[in-house]
Parts: sequence; structure tokens; C-alpha cells
Amino acid sequence: MRLFELTNTKNITVFYGGRFQPMHKGHRDVYKHLVDKFGANNVFIATMFSQKAAKAHAAGDYSSDPFTFKEKAELMTKMHGIPANKIIDTNPFRPDVTKTGRDPSTSAVVLVYGAKDAGRLNTTTGALRKIPDDLNDMQPADEIAGYVYVAPLMQGGMSASDFRSVMATGKDQSGKAKDPQKTFVEFFGSFNQDVFDFIKGRLTNG
Repeated sequence: MRLFELTNTKNITVFYGGRFQPMHKGHRDVYKHLVDKFGANNVFIATMFSQKAAKAHAAGDYSSDPFTFKEKAELMTKMHGIPANKIIDTNPFRPDVTKTGRDPSTSAVVLVYGAKDAGRLNTTTGALRKIPDDLNDMQPADEIAGYVYVAPLMQGGMSASDFRSVMATGKDQSGKAKDPQKTFVEFFGSFNQDVFDFIKGRLTNG
């Protein structure tokens, strides 16, 4: 086991992963929390556009994963102010630290999970470990898959599935009528006409 001193700002790489179809204001607030805790230079969003989703798009099906990686990244930047270079095209559950420009032999990796998902993980003997109280006890990514950080629950975000349903049909998944513009503001925390038109067009016309 090789330990290392966390004296360099590039010694911890934090990945906040998810599908983000699209990212809502609750996700944004988790990102801000992580930036406050670990530093803006060390926190990255990990998301991707799967082969399955690409095949669905090719067949004209935008129901489950309507936005590509590039589009998700643009929405995060426009609606939440997340820098484009902090959004990485990588598997959220097995992120590639080299895509951040960092060396896995000198950087520990932290994966961010919600409490429900983190509770399913074996952080005692599994590939992922609980983040230690003393960050200097962490091992680099070439020796351990990563450490788990449990994100706090941020209120105010609705489900992306309900949001997509309202934007496409004017009703949530339970069939209750909702105003798309009000729902957009509820979801993102602000309004942008160009983004609204883009999302509505994608979800209604493909």
C-alpha cells in the first residue's frame, strides 16, 4: 500500500457521475457542495452517451436518453454555469482519471453517490472504499479503484423523467397537467428561451 501526501491540488480527483438527462438544480447544488469541499479544480462531472442511446437516436427514439454528451454538457454550462472543461465524457461508475489530464499514479479518485446507492456498496473489502477521515490516508487510483463520498440530499429538483414528460406532453408521468414554462423554471431554477425551445423541440419532434 502506497500512501502519499495531499500537498498538490491535483492529488484528489472527484467525479460526480450520472445520466443527467438533463441535470436539474438539485444536481447543480450537489456540484457546488463538492466544489466547496474539495476545491473547484478537483471536481468533475462524469457522464456519457451510451451505444444503446446512440442506437435509439438512430432509430428516432429520444424517449429515454434524448440528449447526447455534447448537448448535456452545453445544458450544464448554459443553465448551471459549470465550466465545460469540468464535464468529462467517461463512464460515471468507472471514470477514466486520465481524461482529466491527471496521472492515476499520483491522484486518488473519489466517486460521489447518493445515500441510497452508497448503501448498496461494499466499502469494506470491495473495490471502492469509504473515504477516510484523514485524506492523507488515501491511495492513488492505480492501486485502488476509488473512494466513496456520500452526497447530501439537495431539495428542489424534480425527476428528469417527469420533466421530460411535461416538456413533451404538458403532463407529468401521473397524467397531471403542468405548464411547461413553469416546470422548466422549477427544474433548472431559471428560464432561458433558447434552451426551452431546444428541449421542447427535441422531446416533441426528435
